[in-house]
Amino acid sequence: MINTFRHYSLLAAVLVLAGCVTSGGGQREVRVDEAVQNRIAAGMEYLQMGKPNEARQHISRALELEPRSAPAHNAMALLYRYEGDSEREEFHYRRALRADRNFSVARNNYGILLHQRGDYRQAVQQFERAANDSSYNSRGLAFENLARSYMALGQRDEAVAAYNRALRLNPNASTILLDLGNIHLEEGDLRMARRYLDQYHRVIEQPRPAAIWLGIRLAAAEGNATRQTELERQLTEEFPNAAETRAWRRWRDDMARGTAG
Repeated sequence: MINTFRHYSLLAAVLVLAGCVTSGGGQREVRVDEAVQNRIAAGMEYLQMGKPNEARQHISRALELEPRSAPAHNAMALLYRYEGDSEREEFHYRRALRADRNFSVARNNYGILLHQRGDYRQAVQQFERAANDSSYNSRGLAFENLARSYMALGQRDEAVAAYNRALRLNPNASTILLDLGNIHLEEGDLRMARRYLDQYHRVIEQPRPAAIWLGIRLAAAEGNATRQTELERQLTEEFPNAAETRAWRRWRDDMARGTAG
């Protein structure tokens, strides 16, 4: 099963803020909202370039200008995610959501942190709220993440429903197609597993190791030894060091011992 979360783009943390204020003392009018937005954008660009110190300078300035800026707190949380400081990352997600409880960008990102921590039920709550926010442009990502949290809880039906919601919002989401293919294969529904894998191949010309690995197991279950051998050769020749290749070798050895499921 693929366990890759779909993250919101760093630059997507930058949203246009509403309103403006003016400076006193005879200084010219300053659009603080634009200044905050520009600082966040600059910080995220530096973070994408792998320059956290420069990113922190800009994001910190954004928070100085507007301490209750939800996008700025979300940006600071992403900076701490980059640095591996989950405690401070969570602090800033909470601050972002305290400033704007409807800021679904931070809610989805916070859900990712909770899932990675193993707090799947709390993650479900965050993803559900983000996914059901009709104004959130990345609802498909939230539904996809929600599905993975449901799977971690063993709630297969809820996970499949969330995956299907995500797929309706983004029919070409290859990771969703592979996840659904894996779910149906594990349940022995070869027809549905084949349907999702075939749909994946219509979307992706050069399949990833995860798709080839799924194809190997599906071909084996279908009794198509020729196709299985072709895919095994492709996996080992094109992706010799991939995690899926290691998984295939373990699976092959288990099959030889008669212990594979």
